[in-house]
Amino acid sequence: MYLGPVRTLIAREEIVLCAGALGTPRLLQLSGIGSKKDLKAAGVATIVNNPYVGHNMSEHTSVAITYRVNNTNTLDSIFRDPEVLNASMAQWMTNRSGPLAGGLCNHVGWFRLPTNARIFKTIEDPAAPKSSHYELLFSVRIFLHFVRFLIVC
Repeated sequence: MYLGPVRTLIAREEIVLCAGALGTPRLLQLSGIGSKKDLKAAGVATIVNNPYVGHNMSEHTSVAITYRVNNTNTLDSIFRDPEVLNASMAQWMTNRSGPLAGGLCNHVGWFRLPTNARIFKTIEDPAAPKSSHYELLFSVRIFLHFVRFLIVC
């Protein structure tokens, strides 16, 4: 694992900490922000007692639906040919245009279940009153290749 150089940063107002659905609560708890009871059990001094940190967590589930197309004129061609990939990356890095400028998802939808959904007869609604219960992401296969490319870089 490459950790890079160690640097000290000082913020004038606030710091936004993002480490994913599982990493962010862990970092907060290691920093002393969380349930006083949980922090004490882990031997961490409590700075902010917030019993919600690290609880009621959920991660994105994913179901991929794949299909065949009747030609080869797809975005996958970018990742089949290193020259095309390099040209596409250069175009995006230069002026933020080209086939890689479209984002990772073509369409996104956030939805709530009805308040009388059967599941709420067995469990309490975990979402805030105006938050979604699930999201749908529509994307072409390039998404998976692009994520792998970013991880390699």
